Amino acid sequence: EKLELGELVGLLVSLGYDFQAPHSITPDDLESVASKQHNIANSHGIGAALNYPIFSKNYLLVNLGVTYAETRYSFVSPTTANDNAVVQALDNNGLRTMGAVATIFKPLNIKHYLLFQGGVSLNGDYTFSNFQSLSYLRYTAALIYGIKANDRKMWGFGLSRTYLGGALNYVPIYYMMYTAKSKKWGLEMLLPARLDYRRNINDKNLLLIGYQLQGNTFRISNDEDIYNLPTIRNKMELCRAELRFRATWEHAFTPQIWLSLQAGYRHNYSFDLDDGDNYRPFFNDMAYLMETELTNPAYFNISINWVSP
Repeated sequence: EKLELGELVGLLVSLGYDFQAPHSITPDDLESVASKQHNIANSHGIGAALNYPIFSKNYLLVNLGVTYAETRYSFVSPTTANDNAVVQALDNNGLRTMGAVATIFKPLNIKHYLLFQGGVSLNGDYTFSNFQSLSYLRYTAALIYGIKANDRKMWGFGLSRTYLGGALNYVPIYYMMYTAKSKKWGLEMLLPARLDYRRNINDKNLLLIGYQLQGNTFRISNDEDIYNLPTIRNKMELCRAELRFRATWEHAFTPQIWLSLQAGYRHNYSFDLDDGDNYRPFFNDMAYLMETELTNPAYFNISINWVSP
């Protein structure tokens, strides 16, 4: 979920690569398959985003964006037909998501504004040769009422329909972009999803330290009952959410081309199996089809970003 106004307006193209160090996954019993630990040598994948302002006037700004991301899992020992269905899906296909997002910025007067974002995504273990039905599209939205206190501070509050916790939820949000008078440091936040302390080293280098909550629900296909799950059949949704504590260095090669290097620690929040797209508020105690223990590795991310002048 990207509601940092500066990123939404300025970012045009981004291409990145994400890598997670060795960790393990231990799913609970599922149907007749008993719990078993599986070691993952690494997980990795590419991500890409394209964002463009299709309408830009003083009274209204409309941006459209498209995104793609995938995660592939390299298991130490290849899975077999006797292993857990989710583990087989991760090993054979990995996870991917593609989507589109529209952002509308509407000034109300010189100090007040509305910021709306609506998105749609298709998430699952599908491949391009075995594509997923569009009936599994997931929808997100957020609306913020904002205040521009001065040229160094914009803040606001609102409500979002989100999957950041790994399942459908409705949460209040608080947004702020702040730069100190010295212009040496600032804060960027969209709570509860992310928070960063920004250090402006110079015109070409930025350092950010903070956290980000990432999540979504991913359909695990059991078409033609390939995993032999007579009770569950074809209702598997993987609720994946992770909390990333990270430090990011951003460097400008040119005013338009930026390199971003990020490293940190990925803490698992949810990697559990549900029986469909269910509303799950934070800290609920609804039972899952299967819970999973996923250990927490270090991770690294690199991206090249083209921004508008």
